[in-house]
Amino acid sequence: MNGKKNGNKKIILLSLVLLAAVFVGLSACKGDKSGGGETVVVTDENGVPVTDENGEAMTVVLETTIVEVTNANGEKVYDENGNVKTSVVYIPQEVGVPVTDENGVPVTDKNGEVLTTMIIVPPTTGGPAVTQVPVTDPNNGNTILDENGNPLTETVIYTTNPATPGDNSSNWGATFGGTGNDNFVGTAATADGGFVALMQSNSKDGSMSALAGNSATPIPVLIKYKKNGTVAWQKAISSDRGMIVTGITVDKKDNIAVCGYTKSTNLGFTNAGDFDAVVMKYNDRGDLQWTQSFGGSMTDGFEAIAASPDGGFAVVGYSSSANGTGASLGLSPQNSASVLVKYTADGAVAFMQAVGSTGDSLTGVDVDTDGNIYAVGSFSSGALFQSFGRADACVLKYSPRGERLWFAQYGGSDIDNFTAVAASGDGGCVIAGRSKSTDHSLNRLYNQGGYDAILVKFDANGTMAWDRNFCGFFDDAFTDIVATADGFAAVGYSNSANRDLRAVGNRGGSDGFVVTLNSSGKITSVQGYGGSRDDKFQSLCVTADGNIVACGSTLSADGDLVGSAASSNGENTVGMIARFS
Repeated sequence: MNGKKNGNKKIILLSLVLLAAVFVGLSACKGDKSGGGETVVVTDENGVPVTDENGEAMTVVLETTIVEVTNANGEKVYDENGNVKTSVVYIPQEVGVPVTDENGVPVTDKNGEVLTTMIIVPPTTGGPAVTQVPVTDPNNGNTILDENGNPLTETVIYTTNPATPGDNSSNWGATFGGTGNDNFVGTAATADGGFVALMQSNSKDGSMSALAGNSATPIPVLIKYKKNGTVAWQKAISSDRGMIVTGITVDKKDNIAVCGYTKSTNLGFTNAGDFDAVVMKYNDRGDLQWTQSFGGSMTDGFEAIAASPDGGFAVVGYSSSANGTGASLGLSPQNSASVLVKYTADGAVAFMQAVGSTGDSLTGVDVDTDGNIYAVGSFSSGALFQSFGRADACVLKYSPRGERLWFAQYGGSDIDNFTAVAASGDGGCVIAGRSKSTDHSLNRLYNQGGYDAILVKFDANGTMAWDRNFCGFFDDAFTDIVATADGFAAVGYSNSANRDLRAVGNRGGSDGFVVTLNSSGKITSVQGYGGSRDDKFQSLCVTADGNIVACGSTLSADGDLVGSAASSNGENTVGMIARFS
């Protein structure tokens, strides 16, 4: 380090190379100091080791402290066992660095002692990265186009910082999984202030060690959480050939229903061939009440389920079978279609309807207090309507008896799809999804790059009342939406850190987010959740006391995921679930 004896010393910036250690800064209170950790080498900004007066590389022993994790409100964050989450944090170290002249010779004082300067070596992670982002108008945030109509871009260099929790209101969070890919599929509130969650697991270790038994994977797991977030009970749905689950709902008596599809032969029905769609009803203690399958010799499956005020359940999915349970739908052996099936409280089929043809899908459903059914999805076959582009989103409304009242097309020349729907209480609905289009139905919403998350309100007659996007420059999507006491709440995931996501930023990969909005579609709050890798929220519910519970999957082990029981290895996901006030 070069300098001059007269004290005009040139001190260069130093940094700490952490080797395999990872620093995670927390918005938290300090706990007990846990002592020394790994020994690391002090380097300059070029990565060259700094030497002492003897020419030896200088090292620092990292010290750590245990901290309790808190949220943005200073509240402690708890896990599913009722314990406060904790994490180990590396402490910045003070180092005495020799002062050298321009020839690299150590500078000494009048007594011949080597002069030193004290520096703080902060733990850091990451490094410079380069990305191209669109140039935007500073007045309205819209992308600026060149003379050919293409977005102008600029090069941005940024540094990846440690993911830091504490910027959201989550005061409870949990993970679930093992070494396979595991994720939370859905969640639903219960009358006692708690909630249930549906897991899809491909693991037999970790959280699944005591649950998997001899069951074939994938294995669904039902978990009942109490109001305080501790686990009341958990139940694996065992089968001989595995089962894929896609949705969960709770009726007014706290009975639980799940849907999905399976090839298994020991779930209480005879497999009709390939995948069969399935619905299973449980009581509030997790005891199975009944199981119903739907399908024939081809592939059939259910994608979403909603409780009806009469105690029954509306389910949407698809069918490729011309025989079996859905033979009355009149499908040909060459064609598939989306399906809506209504079950009674006892598991009998009240009615079934086929919608569209091959290439069409229904992926979301809700039922209002009058029993009307709203189903949403993506359509491209031309059987229901002619698409504007590759695929258009669609919503259909049915009466409690299964009569189709109306449908509405929404799309442009690219890909657009609705993923979830919430009845709005006025005979209409609000829908969540994503879009890449800029024309036709979306000519009011200027796409900001990749997929934009979208929200659309339809009135009781099927007329669009309003729409809005929620987006940055990269991919953004809504995955679920529910009604709240004063509007709606929605969840999804995003790779963006600007425009609508600028308040929460991005910690790396995709982050989960939670938004609330009023009945007019105005966003009233935005919260991010995740770590430095991919994190996605797939579903949400609103508890009896107004908290939002969101669930999905994560590849992160830092940020908001620190202190969690199950940690991802960075290659396979574990399920994540969190509660927000």
